Amino acid sequence: MTAAIRAHDLGAKTLVIEKGEHFGGSTALSGGVVWVPDNPSMQRLEIEDSTEEGFEYLQRITDGVPSEARLRAYLETAPRMLRYLEEHSDLSFQSIEDYPDYYPEVPGGKIGGRSCEPHELEGLELGPELKYQGRYHQSYLPLGFVSIRAREGKEILQNTLKGQFLFFRLILGFFLNVRARLKGWRNTRLAIGAAFTGRARLSLMKRDVPLWLKTKLIELIVEDGQVVGAIIEHKGRVQRIRAKQGVLLATGGFERNAELRREHQQAPIGTEWTGGTETNVGDAIAIGQNLSAGFELMDDAWWCPVFRVPGERFVRLVIYEKNLPGSIIVNGRGERFMNEAAPYNDVVKSMYRANAEAVSIPAYLIFDRRFRRKYPVAGILPADIQPDFLIPKHVRSWISKDKTLTDLAQQIGVDAEGLLRTVQRFNEFARDGKDLDFGRGESVQDHYYAALPTGPNLCLGSIEKGPFYAIQVWPGDLGTKGGLKTDEQARVLTEEGDVIPGLYAAGNCSAALMGPTYPGAGGTIGPAMAFGFIAAEDALGGKPPPAEKMD
Repeated sequence: MTAAIRAHDLGAKTLVIEKGEHFGGSTALSGGVVWVPDNPSMQRLEIEDSTEEGFEYLQRITDGVPSEARLRAYLETAPRMLRYLEEHSDLSFQSIEDYPDYYPEVPGGKIGGRSCEPHELEGLELGPELKYQGRYHQSYLPLGFVSIRAREGKEILQNTLKGQFLFFRLILGFFLNVRARLKGWRNTRLAIGAAFTGRARLSLMKRDVPLWLKTKLIELIVEDGQVVGAIIEHKGRVQRIRAKQGVLLATGGFERNAELRREHQQAPIGTEWTGGTETNVGDAIAIGQNLSAGFELMDDAWWCPVFRVPGERFVRLVIYEKNLPGSIIVNGRGERFMNEAAPYNDVVKSMYRANAEAVSIPAYLIFDRRFRRKYPVAGILPADIQPDFLIPKHVRSWISKDKTLTDLAQQIGVDAEGLLRTVQRFNEFARDGKDLDFGRGESVQDHYYAALPTGPNLCLGSIEKGPFYAIQVWPGDLGTKGGLKTDEQARVLTEEGDVIPGLYAAGNCSAALMGPTYPGAGGTIGPAMAFGFIAAEDALGGKPPPAEKMD
């Protein structure tokens, strides 16, 4: 949608097709955050940053995987792209001032500001299109209908009087939205990913740019070695669409393709643990193979631990629970095996490494009554607001609970003596304020979600008040990272590095700019947008195309 906005404004006749029944893809399901160094909102807030600092940071954490040219193209284009969208579309973003990069201590890293979230949107502005708007994960939707912005989520998470007031104000706002209630709509206050894609869709609507849903890309049209269009299936009819300025593939990853995952990624792997949208089955992979395109990073993903609730379409993401004081993650021996508060990408990598020595897939999140009373877990509100008996039955059955740690360990099949030793040692760390095993709480990143003073270390809290709880944790992802090899203009390349004329790729169907790492919240969406923007400008030469009719 970003590419379509820019291409339209450069004078192109533009069409967006979407395979699914809803628009927005995995972005609509997500937190909707965009990671951009030296972005316009940072500049307005006078948070110091620069392209060179962003470059130094990315060079150090990406292990030399992306080319310098691609890194610089992103860092130079992304701020300009955000400024353009704010000035020429309905999209606008606000820096989250205290949301740090995932490795803020690395030279060039920042303790806040690079991650931006979209402003909320009243969904009724979309009119009839609202029913086609993709929605976010249950993890982001307390009570099933309260939508919250990223900055609001942190406040509510702390369960302070201010956070409780904010939460009940949002509930009240839902019931007072008379227009939406009379129409029988769900919550029309769109936030995070839904606000992002809703605003992008609104921008396309105002430009009369068509977006065709339930439309499948069958193959690309190639003439004299150049991609000049696409064959699609729309409303049951096969059509040939000529696109003389170029075709941009933005079809998402292959996280829902079990065969491809087993072929390219480490075991155990499948499609049951992914948080990506259901239509992401790797359509661009087959299309690229037909054109002898190159592929990179097929063994990697945007890893994120997840909870699996029986009967639910999507997993629930483990984002904040692992950082909060009073929780740990253990393996089959009842032992910790990592810094739970590390970036979620690293947590899943730790799960795979540890699984070679002791069963760590699944692992278990362990916490006690005090934690349950104070903090939300996987979209379930604190027990002070939502006691256990008010949790829906299908969700309650997925949480293990027992009076003692020994009984809990026996219930979940974890070594009881190991769990008792681990909790005793962790409680000592909590009292002293230092995790001698894994350094939890030493990075600024670790305690973004644990910002209330609970002791000498914001991420450490004792586990001692029964009943005790356990939830299985699986090595999930937000989408795969591997895909078409591209250059700094987002042009698709062959395995030998030659440009395939007329073909561009952005987002998770292209090999990730970030290589094996994850720079900060929004590190997926930022490059997807920027390279879509770059593709539009490269295809059109930065100026209006010649006046030619589309077939």
